[in-house]
Amino acid sequence: MGKRVGILGGTFDPPHLGHAVLAETAYLSLSLDEVWWMPNRLPPHKEKKSCTTGRDRLEMVSRVCALRPYFKLNTAEFDREGPSYTVDTLEQFHELFPDHTFYFIIGGDSIESLEEWYRIDRICELVTFTGMRRPGYRSRPDWKYPVSLLEGPEFDVSSTGIREMVKNKQFHSFLVPEPVMAYMKEHRLYE
Repeated sequence: MGKRVGILGGTFDPPHLGHAVLAETAYLSLSLDEVWWMPNRLPPHKEKKSCTTGRDRLEMVSRVCALRPYFKLNTAEFDREGPSYTVDTLEQFHELFPDHTFYFIIGGDSIESLEEWYRIDRICELVTFTGMRRPGYRSRPDWKYPVSLLEGPEFDVSSTGIREMVKNKQFHSFLVPEPVMAYMKEHRLYE
């Protein structure tokens, strides 16, 4: 029997409470069996490389996933050489798990940029997009691609903002899960 699986993709540099709340809200609202956290190696839409090593990002996501039995680390995109195109990963998942139903979980920033995703029409055939609004991003009714909006707390937190705060010594540790904070401190990330 197939599972209902949410997929939360991202750079996760670092993973933060906004990611965790989004994943948890999707899990509860959609009655998911699992939420796959899927770090990517080379997202084609980002010009800049990650600030940390791939090993660091995988370890931080692994620590978040350990907090909930239904959070799973999925390295499909990370293990692939070259740019990570979501459509390739989703087609692979459909071949490996033909009975699963997939929901792609996105935040407000990604909702607005769906039109720019490579082969977005094919992606829409493979998954149901679900997401939450993010403060500062418009929520327009005329999105070209369907996104089921979740009701939940809105967080105005970003990995970029966290990196800047750490660098400027103005970081509030409650913005990331405790195991991630411990790893960041131990390895002096983003300083």
